[in-house]
Amino acid sequence: MDKTMVWCGINLQWAYTDLLGYIRFKVACPHLAKDILHDALIRYTISGSANKDAEPHAYMRSIAKNLIVDSYHHAQRFVSLEAEIGLNREWLDTPTLSVEQLSDIKQRLEMIQQILEQLPPRCRQVFWMYRVEGHTQTEIAAALGISKNMVERHVMRAIIDLSSARELIEANV
Repeated sequence: MDKTMVWCGINLQWAYTDLLGYIRFKVACPHLAKDILHDALIRYTISGSANKDAEPHAYMRSIAKNLIVDSYHHAQRFVSLEAEIGLNREWLDTPTLSVEQLSDIKQRLEMIQQILEQLPPRCRQVFWMYRVEGHTQTEIAAALGISKNMVERHVMRAIIDLSSARELIEANV
């Protein structure tokens, strides 16, 4: 007797062994791999494509590949905390921080906040939407009624100002 579990045309054993293994290899994170697999299963289920019924595993694999690419693009929107404010890596690995380390972090964050507050309001708004909220430049341009080129200029100005501040911080350390 065949004990293959099939759901909506997908062999679940294949999905949770072969496909999940492939996704895990591509993203190097077991938790993200499972999230991608589950999102792929949902997208497969709600899809109305004719390819879905003709080649279900191939169609499922292509959905998973697209979700992997989407996860890479999403990850590119974010910068690590160490890179953003120049923290030493061992500080983040230490379970407790000393008073001096906390004071240094607080001073750095206050300097960054002061720089951001000195930016023109529109520049600050664009930078916030882009780097903190994760909107694309096209989305920001449409939401604010400005050109994509202007969005790029605002983001670049904020980054240059923050980079200059970082150089000052490192020179004072």
